[in-house]
Amino acid sequence: MNEIGDSVKTALDHWEKREWNAAMADACAAVDATAKERYPNLGVAKRFRKVVRSSLDIFGVMAIPGVELTDVRFPVRVQSDLDDKRPDMADILYQVHRRSHGHDDEPHFNFVMAPVGKSSASAHFRVEPDRIQLPTSAVIGLLAIAVFSPEAKGQKIPDGYRLSWGTHTFFVNIWWGWQDHFRDVMYADGTRRVTPDFASRWADWTPVK
Repeated sequence: MNEIGDSVKTALDHWEKREWNAAMADACAAVDATAKERYPNLGVAKRFRKVVRSSLDIFGVMAIPGVELTDVRFPVRVQSDLDDKRPDMADILYQVHRRSHGHDDEPHFNFVMAPVGKSSASAHFRVEPDRIQLPTSAVIGLLAIAVFSPEAKGQKIPDGYRLSWGTHTFFVNIWWGWQDHFRDVMYADGTRRVTPDFASRWADWTPVK
């Protein structure tokens, strides 16, 4: 077991115990380990964001089904490496990664997680200028990026661990590295996705330098 598999297993162990913050920290670590494999010569921030951006469709469908996240910008107080400095979900998740590992260097950013329970994940997705609320299923979205990535081929953890999406169950040891096949399943589902509209909020937004 290497860093990717170990982080995935530990995150799912915390998930089962409803230890959301610990699960999020390990899910972020799984994505960072994936990024390290894919882009060994890049720094942490750049490689983490690049991997998340390449799989925002996967993250979105697992974390917040019904909400389109690809190419969406959010008027929040989070630093971005994009040209216009308007944060996308990769910027937000990188800040979550830093926060979950003890780097509390962005005083304007407040992140909380809300257990989904019987309601939809999208009902727990809230975006405010200085605060973002993600459903706890964001942990599963991050784990999906790591598990399905090509870099995860050959990983092995104890049998029985799984990721779930709607009526689908993906046993981790069977699905390591099957990113393209997962996308085939995902897009065949045909679920309609709504793109968030923040047009009215940008006038009061300023970039974080």
